[in-house]
Amino acid sequence: MEQQKPREQSSSPTVHPLGTRLDGITDLETAVRVVRNHPGPVEIPAGPGQLAGRHLGTVPQRQVGEALRGAGAAPLILRADISIDEDIPDEGVIAVLDDHLSLAAGVGAEYLVVPGAGVGGRRRSEDRIFSMLAALAEAASDHQVHLLLETEGPTADEVELIQFLERARADGTLDMDSHYLASVAWNVAASTAAGEGPAAAFERMRPLLDRAPLIVCGVDEETAEDLFAAVPELREAAAAGRILVVLGRAGAAGA
Repeated sequence: MEQQKPREQSSSPTVHPLGTRLDGITDLETAVRVVRNHPGPVEIPAGPGQLAGRHLGTVPQRQVGEALRGAGAAPLILRADISIDEDIPDEGVIAVLDDHLSLAAGVGAEYLVVPGAGVGGRRRSEDRIFSMLAALAEAASDHQVHLLLETEGPTADEVELIQFLERARADGTLDMDSHYLASVAWNVAASTAAGEGPAAAFERMRPLLDRAPLIVCGVDEETAEDLFAAVPELREAAAAGRILVVLGRAGAAGA
């Protein structure tokens, strides 16, 4: 009798579940149903026409978080509806984002994604953005939330900002808990549109993984698989839970 060959095992590591966005969902029952069908990382965009916003009281915030986690959301990620470079006074940006940090803590989100933090050709100077981010990083640590800066082009600007925050924390200039370090939400579609290859982008961001997880967004399921094939180390990082992939439109920043 011919001996059967053992089934070959795939050499590719298993990737953690790809996350989903609750974009445009306003009622908790629908949100819970979506999460049950797609457990794993869940991003909640904050703002009008969304499930969560700064208007929510303490009890509704807790109820939203408990319901989503009970349905399988792990972890919860909140996305702010205001950028660092919003055309309002610095104090207004910081106040609104501090409200977002309170909301993130209220629903039990581990991460707050903030768009528009790059310094190239912006309304604010590099020094002003550094100062604003320093204040927000300290506030995020107080709220026990990871602050993540979403890339809106090549990833160099955001990585530089994160490195600045880490240097300031290390030399004692910033009062931050080392467990709640800032990181990057890599919008793959935006960096690709700016001419940045995925391997080069990941190489630039790789040192961040030693300190805090990286979120990958701006991809759909097919694009995510292409990304893993192009950058095998990225698949390994996902399998180890060092990156979290949140599916959405493979389009511009905020996709």
